[in-house]
Amino acid sequence: MGSYVALSELKSALGITVSTDDAFLNLAIDSAEQSIDDLCGRKFSVDGSASARTYRAQPYLVVTDDVSTLTGLTVKTDTSGDGTFDTTWASTDYQVEPLNNLLKTTPRSVNNLRAVGSYTFPVYGDGLAAVEVTAKWGWPAVPDSIKQSALMLASRLYGRKASPMGVIGVGDFGPVRISRSDPDIAHLLMDYRRAGVT
Repeated sequence: MGSYVALSELKSALGITVSTDDAFLNLAIDSAEQSIDDLCGRKFSVDGSASARTYRAQPYLVVTDDVSTLTGLTVKTDTSGDGTFDTTWASTDYQVEPLNNLLKTTPRSVNNLRAVGSYTFPVYGDGLAAVEVTAKWGWPAVPDSIKQSALMLASRLYGRKASPMGVIGVGDFGPVRISRSDPDIAHLLMDYRRAGVT
């Protein structure tokens, strides 16, 4: 089910040994992972195979979705504005950025292509997508912070079944409510939110 957290990991964290609530636990995992993807504006799993996507460009820069590996990465451009991607770029015609992301101890994705030397990407005034990129999309590995966030959020979502309306108990001063957000989860995700995602 989950791409970031396995059912067995969540059950271990919660001290659950029976399978009675497996369907609900899997739902909590899937919901937590989807929420993280939506909040960060990216997904942290990797596609099983390469596929093509199109993008508008600036003369020297194309901002793409996350690319998990340079293996199978192909860049083509539409040089005549007719919707046909007729020119294939050599890997020496562009560089991937952020630089060295794929070489880190825990590899991170790349999502910018910068034209180098005398090369430029075609730009059309009508906003036509002039660049086609074929790649394995996603992240090369799920970062530990994402796994931990998914585990914490899934645990929190599972616990909500015992706290209808957000009330987890009654104290000396009335109902004790669950806070709307978890600052630890927000902190763990902070570095992984894509620029421009609000």
